[in-house]
Amino acid sequence: MTSLQAFLAAIRPGMDIVAGCAGLSEKALISAGAPDKTAQQLLALYDVYFGRTAFTRRQRDSVASAQRLGHSLPTIEVIERYAIRAKTQRAAWQMREELCNTKADTLAMEQVAKKKLKALNSERKPEQGVKLYRRKDKPWTLAITGPSTLIADMHAAIDPASPLESLENLFFPAAKDSTSVPSPTGERPRIHTNVIVQLPALAKILQGDGEEISLQMTNGAIMSGAEYVKRALDTCLDYATLVHPHEGPVNLYRTKRFANRKQRLMAGAENPTCAWPGCNHPADKAQVHHLISWSRGGPTNMSNLATLCHYHNGVNEDDPNAPPLRGRLARVDGKVRWQRG
Repeated sequence: MTSLQAFLAAIRPGMDIVAGCAGLSEKALISAGAPDKTAQQLLALYDVYFGRTAFTRRQRDSVASAQRLGHSLPTIEVIERYAIRAKTQRAAWQMREELCNTKADTLAMEQVAKKKLKALNSERKPEQGVKLYRRKDKPWTLAITGPSTLIADMHAAIDPASPLESLENLFFPAAKDSTSVPSPTGERPRIHTNVIVQLPALAKILQGDGEEISLQMTNGAIMSGAEYVKRALDTCLDYATLVHPHEGPVNLYRTKRFANRKQRLMAGAENPTCAWPGCNHPADKAQVHHLISWSRGGPTNMSNLATLCHYHNGVNEDDPNAPPLRGRLARVDGKVRWQRG
């Protein structure tokens, strides 16, 4: 047998040559007669086809197919040269498995590998739609994919100074309208979820301390007790006035100075006429009064609101430390009552 014949016979069982590198170092291969570059290439192939991987089944099938079809060492090198250019390890092992199971000589294998790599790495056309990405204890992401003109128009409608707030206004314009009843369109979806609230937490919510309470919803979101009460009441089309037996109407957690329509209705439900003793001015034509004045830090929450006619709202003494003249309204034991000073 000539040297050429010996060389050609030696490179034929390519995968067996790679398997024979088990336990050998680069130095050992060089000492055995391998050129340094060949030693590096053989060890790199060994790490791929016999080393540790998360794709053990594909690895095992690739080795078995290459041995069964008798792929030469140059053919295996071609397979690997294209497989490592795949975008992901999963795609790379898919290529190895398919190519090792392809009956082709080295040049033909290269053509097949080029086509497979192009097909695997070709950019997928994004599917139009909306996707929600949930993260535990972190902000969520809403991703929208659509025609460029539509996405550009939507982006242009968002205020860059306050993007989330402006987007909320676009989605739920009715929820931001404090002077009218929400329309069937553009309103927040009513909460439909199972929530477990322990009694101590419920007590805090009823006392107006709902911001400290976290409630787990069955849609995966977490909201505060205050937000739950606000959403539950603020988005319904029917009106309900919740009254605590000792504290009076439940806090709606409002931060605006002027009462909205629902708060006016709730205040009127508690005091159908002016709350000043002896005044029968109807609540529908009355004003909403802050028991603790807005200028003194009083919130626009139901526990701090009462209905007063225009006259009595003007004569009410907002300063509790001023000399008593006409008196003022205050909430005592959950009820709106008149006090001398």
